[in-house]
Amino acid sequence: MHALRFLVPLASGLLVACGGGPTDDRSTGTTDLVIGGDAVAVSSLYQMPTPNELFGLVRQMAGEGHKRMLNPAGNVDKYVTRKGRAVNFGVYATDLVYASSFKLNVEVARYYLTSKKLADALGINSAFTDADFVRLESNLTKGDSLEVISNEAYQRAYEKMQQEQMGPVLSMVLAGGWLESMHLVMRQIEAFGKSEQLMARVAEQKVTLEHLLGLMEEHKEDPEVAGIYTELLALRDIYDQVNVSRVPHQGTSASGRMVLGEDITVELTDTKYIELMQAVDRLRSEWTKPEDATDA
Repeated sequence: MHALRFLVPLASGLLVACGGGPTDDRSTGTTDLVIGGDAVAVSSLYQMPTPNELFGLVRQMAGEGHKRMLNPAGNVDKYVTRKGRAVNFGVYATDLVYASSFKLNVEVARYYLTSKKLADALGINSAFTDADFVRLESNLTKGDSLEVISNEAYQRAYEKMQQEQMGPVLSMVLAGGWLESMHLVMRQIEAFGKSEQLMARVAEQKVTLEHLLGLMEEHKEDPEVAGIYTELLALRDIYDQVNVSRVPHQGTSASGRMVLGEDITVELTDTKYIELMQAVDRLRSEWTKPEDATDA
């Protein structure tokens, strides 16, 4: 049975604050992916499910982009509850960055407008502006610029939700973005095979999911957040069935600073990967299912 052994150093110098980007020391951290005895350095570590990290997860994927992997933009008007809109804003915003990363230019414009529509419905209309859409259209042939514009828009939305103390909405948005990132990674694996890079992304999400659940903990009594929280706990239960070992981390970072924390080795077997993939597929189908007007 094939098993993926993924070593994740959890160190104080590598932690990312919930409201911001990576710390200056983050670039010094590495993880070791071990498959069949060969170690491969993986430069990124996703500690908190912040927008930039979720998008970084998608940007690192190999192969060609496929629009069929995305949640159909035509569903946007069919999300009528705050829960449906928040979760699928996270889904669509992640789809937007996926489209930007793979230069699916027609989809970039479409998913920008789709994300903007849900942002407006959630009261964070200042994040996705008409001016930025004009800027986006003028840069459709410049892939890097598309990613920058897309990331900036979502970051503004993220900051707006924090400033307005929209904790439950933010929790649901991050949950939708996390699940869509998992979906996109797994669809890439299905299309291009179990590359070390893509399988590493799946293994390390055990750590990211723990942080997402920790962030949601404060709002788990909210009626709309409660169901999402419980469903993500079920995904964590699958991760909890894989073999995990923890040992104190030894040594210093590249900058010479002492690194405090643990090394975690996650062993993801083919059987558990398939179970996890099926659970993600079921949950995504449920979360992205169009709502009936009577649900509002």
